[in-house]
Amino acid sequence: MIAAAADALSASPADRSEVDGPSWCEPGLTARSGRYPLAVEAPVMAAVDMLMPGVSTVTRYARYYSLYWAVAAHAEVSGLDREGCRRLVRRAEVGMAVVSKEYDDADHALGLTHGVDALARLHPPPGGEFEVADGAGARSYSPRSWGFWSQYNGPSVALGTVEMDGGALRPGRHRCPAQVLAMYAPLFDACERGQGISLPSAELEALRLQQVQTPDLEALRGVFTATVQGQHDPSAWSGDDRTRRATLRVLARCWQLHPQAKTWLEAFVAGVAYGPAARDDSVLGGEERTAAWRGVVLRHHSVGAWRRLWADLVAAVGSGGASRRQLHEWISDRLPGGTVDGFAEDLPPTDLDGDPFPAEDLLRRADMGTATDVAVLLLGARRLNTLTGLARRGFAGQRQTYLDPNWVANLHREFTGRPLAELGRRLVDDMLAQSRRVALRKVTVGPDGTFAVFSRLHERNGMYFADSAEGRDNIGLRIPQLAGIATQVGLLTADPAQPVTGHGRELLELPG
Repeated sequence: MIAAAADALSASPADRSEVDGPSWCEPGLTARSGRYPLAVEAPVMAAVDMLMPGVSTVTRYARYYSLYWAVAAHAEVSGLDREGCRRLVRRAEVGMAVVSKEYDDADHALGLTHGVDALARLHPPPGGEFEVADGAGARSYSPRSWGFWSQYNGPSVALGTVEMDGGALRPGRHRCPAQVLAMYAPLFDACERGQGISLPSAELEALRLQQVQTPDLEALRGVFTATVQGQHDPSAWSGDDRTRRATLRVLARCWQLHPQAKTWLEAFVAGVAYGPAARDDSVLGGEERTAAWRGVVLRHHSVGAWRRLWADLVAAVGSGGASRRQLHEWISDRLPGGTVDGFAEDLPPTDLDGDPFPAEDLLRRADMGTATDVAVLLLGARRLNTLTGLARRGFAGQRQTYLDPNWVANLHREFTGRPLAELGRRLVDDMLAQSRRVALRKVTVGPDGTFAVFSRLHERNGMYFADSAEGRDNIGLRIPQLAGIATQVGLLTADPAQPVTGHGRELLELPG
C-alpha cells in the first residue's frame, strides 16, 4: 500500500487520481439544503392552514379535485384496496395528461395538466401510455408512488371530497354526485382495461383542462361556497366548510372593492390589512375572519424580512467563508448611522385614523436594502401595541417563538439609545444561533447510522461556509391558488371590470 502511494505521488499530474476520503469507511455525515432555516414561517403557515382549508400552494387545478372525488366514489363501488386505488390514480393521471396534450391549448392561461411534460420526455407509444403509469424509476411519469395525488391528498380530505381508509380512497363527507362519476367513467374504464387511451373521443375530450361546461365544476362550486341549490345553511356544513366559504367571500369582496389592483393578492391585502373597509364594509366588517386575516397578512411582512436578511447573510458568507466578525462588519456597513430610537422614529406610522397603514409597502418601494428589512421588523414589533382582538391574535400567533415580533420588541427595548449597527450585529448573532437550533432539531439518522443535517450554512472552527444560496422570496398566502380555483369553477374572473361572476355574487351573497 505504501509503495502504491509513493508511485501515485511520483506520477505526473495528468496520471494522478483524486482520493476522496479513506477507503475503509463510509461518510458519517451528509449535509442537505433545509427548508425554513430560521423557522419563522410556522405561525403564518398554521394560520393559513386554518383559514383556507382545502387549498395548498401546489393545488393548481379544479379538475383534479373532481378527478379524485370520482376516484374515491369509483373505488368504493368497485371495492378497490390501497394498491388498486394507487394503480387507478396513476393511470387516471396519465390519462388526463394524454387528453390535455391532445386537446388543450398550451398558450391558454391555464396551460396544460400535470404530467404533460413527463409524457413529452418519455414518448410512450400510442396505446402504451399506462406503461409510464405502472412503471417506476426513469420510465415513470412521476417519482412519487401516488403521483400528483400527493399534492391533492391533504386538500381533498380537508375539502371533504375524499377520506382515506387503510390507504384506500373513499368518499368524504360530501358524496360525489352521480353526474361527476359518470363524467369520469370512460377514463376509469380505459384505466381498468389497461390498453391505453384511445383518441379521438368526445367523452374523453370533455375531461380536458380548459373545458368549462362540465358538471364537476358546478358541483365544486357548491362545495367551495358551502351551498346546496344556491342556498347556504351554516348548520349543514362543517367548520372547515364555513371557514373556506368565508375566506372566499372576503377575497371576492376585496376584488370588488379594489378593481385597480394588479393581482388578486394585491386586492386581498388592500382590503383586509389596511384602511377602514375591514370594519365598515357590509361584507368584510360582518365577517370575523377578516380580522384574523388582517393579523396574518401583517405578520407575513415580518416573516419576509427575516427570510431576506438570512438570504443576504448566507450570500455574504458565500463558498469562501466568513467569520462572525466579518458578518458583523457586513451588516454594520449596510445600516445607517445613528441610534435605534432615531431610526425607529423616522419610520412611517403603522396606523392612520385607527386602522393599519401600509408602512411596510412604503419602505419596500423606497428600497433601502438591509435597512428596509430591519425597519420592517421594528414596525412589526410596534404593531403589537396597535392591533387588538382577532387581528392581534392572528399577528402574534398562538405562542411566543424565537425571532417573533415580541422578540424584536424586547431587542428594541434592550438597544434603546444604542447605535443601530449594534442592533444589526445582534440580529446576525440571533440568526446564526437560531439556524443552528433549527438544523440540530432536524437532524436525522439513517438506517446505516449516517447523520443528515439540513442546512446550507455550516460552522467550522469559527468560520462559516455556505453550500448554496438561500431563496429570498417570502412564503405564500395561497390567495392566488384560491383565486385560480374560484376562477376555474366560475366564481371569479380575471377581469377587474367584472371581478365576480353571476354565480359568485349569488352563491357568496355579494353586492352587485
